[in-house]
Amino acid sequence: MYAGVAGKDWESKSFSSIPPPRDATHCMLSDTPSVQPADIAHLRRLCDDLARWAFTDFDKARVVMTELATALHPRLPFDIRLAYHRNRAFLENQWRHLDQSLEQYTLATSILESLLDPLPLAEIWLDMAAVQLNRRDWPAVQQCLDRARRYLGNLEAPNLRAFLACREGFLYLHLGNHRQALHCLQDAERGLISLGDQASLKDFYILTLVISGLGDLYERLDEKDNSVDAYLRVLPLVEMHQLRPRLPWHYLNAGRAALAQNDTEHASECFENVLQFAEEQESEAKAHALANLGILALLASDNQRAAGLFDEATAQFSNPSKPSDFTNLSKIQGWRAELLWQLDQLEQAEQHFEQAFASGQEGQDLNHLAQISQALAQLCERRADYQRAYQWQHQATELTERHYNQVRDRERQEIEARHNLERSRQEAQMAKLRVASLQLRALRAQMNPHFLFNALNAIQGLITSGRNDEAETYLARFAKLMRHTLEYSDLEEVTLEQEVEFLNRYLDLNRKLRFRDRLQYQVVLPPGVDTSELLIPTMIVQPFVENAIEHGLRPRQEGTLRIEFHLSDDERMLLCVIEDDGVGFNKGKEKQSAQPAYQSHRSRGMEITRERLSLLHQLRKNPGSQFVKITDIGEKSAGSRSGTRVEVLLPVLESEG
Repeated sequence: MYAGVAGKDWESKSFSSIPPPRDATHCMLSDTPSVQPADIAHLRRLCDDLARWAFTDFDKARVVMTELATALHPRLPFDIRLAYHRNRAFLENQWRHLDQSLEQYTLATSILESLLDPLPLAEIWLDMAAVQLNRRDWPAVQQCLDRARRYLGNLEAPNLRAFLACREGFLYLHLGNHRQALHCLQDAERGLISLGDQASLKDFYILTLVISGLGDLYERLDEKDNSVDAYLRVLPLVEMHQLRPRLPWHYLNAGRAALAQNDTEHASECFENVLQFAEEQESEAKAHALANLGILALLASDNQRAAGLFDEATAQFSNPSKPSDFTNLSKIQGWRAELLWQLDQLEQAEQHFEQAFASGQEGQDLNHLAQISQALAQLCERRADYQRAYQWQHQATELTERHYNQVRDRERQEIEARHNLERSRQEAQMAKLRVASLQLRALRAQMNPHFLFNALNAIQGLITSGRNDEAETYLARFAKLMRHTLEYSDLEEVTLEQEVEFLNRYLDLNRKLRFRDRLQYQVVLPPGVDTSELLIPTMIVQPFVENAIEHGLRPRQEGTLRIEFHLSDDERMLLCVIEDDGVGFNKGKEKQSAQPAYQSHRSRGMEITRERLSLLHQLRKNPGSQFVKITDIGEKSAGSRSGTRVEVLLPVLESEG
């Protein structure tokens, strides 16, 4: 009736050597005059201690974490702040403070995003996947895994590949996809074992998670021998490396495995170790250990000790809050009733069974409630209370039927969840393929043939008029522009700095070769933004700039063009505003209708650009559907001004590593 639970997927890590951020001068020692070098060295030693004790000694970890928290401020070197947030996030996860853990991981991520190495970013998203697994937020888990996979790319990182397989394995395990879970967990185990002497404390810790997960999986598949073998293989690893995280649960699983092999002595030793190592807040693990020790005492006919242990186990749930608390409390009360039944104290046994049923109703385990009802039916029959025996038997039958319906519903929900995740993943892959295809089409439709012809014709004019030096200069600039166009066609994203450089080359050629210096332009960047770090989609802005030139300014043969970029507060969007003082949007459309071939090129290019833009926002789950807004300035100003204003909302992309 009562057994320990399978372990949960909790973990963390520390960093060893990480390159400083590209813009890290603000947090280097030279900018922290209030902190002496000796203090910095001391804090770094504390960080090293915290990274070790987070895996081996929670009490010491608490002490050093408190000292670091007192000394922490934004002007400390980034590696100290990073180590603190990262290891605190791990510990908060261990202590089941899941929201606080995510908050600390978010702070750590904000530091990591300024680093050159994508591997730490991949790893932190795997760390956050562990927290989301504990929160049972399956879509969030998948998003974390996808982010980690993008940062990993094709980089050589066997331990991180194993971590990814581990997280995916636990996700599939929770969703009931046992075949995929087995495949992932076995891959993770092979990858971690292959590290050999290169394995770190975290690697061994993840290995214990993987093997424990395999034990849980085999248990669900009713492969008892494999399950027992897995649970027993974890304990030597834990003890060899003195791994503290999840230690009570490892001993609990090992004790259950030993009990399944009728090795009561080893089982009792494991359950006693649970009580020794479980912290105050780990009441569930204590309750499981006490209840199992009570069962062992009951089997040994030590009824008095069994009763005391069951009472102690019950006391661990003095304030039950979640369904599993009530179910576990009910199971312990059920064992207490079994003991009283054996002592032939039938009235007290019935009272405890009824208490067990009342507690179990607050839980969600209908199968357990059916067992309690069945026991009450048998007990009432023993007491010759046949009417109540019939009632409890009827209750047991009804609960059993509801249990099977619940199992079918849960299986259906798991299948739907798996299907939705797989469909989401396939849709994302298909969208990426469509973006790639559109990018190739955009390259073909990007540069307007009028621009290419006029630019080359103007260069030829410089040559024939003897202005060879000037012709050579602009021919070189034209060649660079064409080279950039071809290079960018292979990229999904470019930095804002690269995009602005490309636009400046394009506009400069238009100004000199097509407008004879009668085109004025200005590109305004968002203040306080490192344009070399901000990534945006390639080949999106230029078609809109080209439209402004071709349909707004070219009919007048002169004019002014202004391009402004504005970064959103959450740094997920970049607004590009393109404004000209040309003939205006509506008049431009009238002129286009007179040039069918030219209009066909323009429509094709803009259609491709809009579709790419929509898909890119869709891939990043950005809200909205209209990401381009065009305004005729003449209409808005009642004819006092002319021109067109185009607002393009660009998604800010993340590096693929």
